[in-house]
Amino acid sequence: MATAVSNTPGPTEEASLGRVLLTTAIAGVALQAVTAALWMNPLTTRVILTPEFGQSQKLIDVWTVWEPLPRIALMPNAAMISGFFLFTLLHVLVYRRFAALLPGQSWIGKGLALAAGIFIFQYGYFEFFTPFNQFHEPLHLIAYELLLQGMMATVEALIIARMIGVARGS
Repeated sequence: MATAVSNTPGPTEEASLGRVLLTTAIAGVALQAVTAALWMNPLTTRVILTPEFGQSQKLIDVWTVWEPLPRIALMPNAAMISGFFLFTLLHVLVYRRFAALLPGQSWIGKGLALAAGIFIFQYGYFEFFTPFNQFHEPLHLIAYELLLQGMMATVEALIIARMIGVARGS
């Protein structure tokens, strides 16, 4: 029995090292661009880094006053940018290994499932442990930040799923 040949990327298990690295580069650059657009604009800066919307003074001071300032605030910061690309590489490798197990029949469905995982296990954990726990950030600001991070996770995950493909038989 003959098998059909597809022009779409093959099974995720067969994604080449070159495809993994290209996917990491494109998804990583897109993630950096979306992150900058969402977090470095005047509205978000005003909402997150001023007391006007109820932000805790402790968080404001950490980001703007207390030395040393966060590494990410010291631009450009090669270590932070490299770290974000490393996370993207890990997301690509997780998708490559587990895409067949993710819900959804298309790259969109599987990409959204990956985005949900990134959102919950990376951003959700971070927001609970650091801003909520350590900085006493109010819940409405955490919700705003999670909205932004959900957009970041979605962009990154959809690019990964589209470029790596969907495993046959899923």
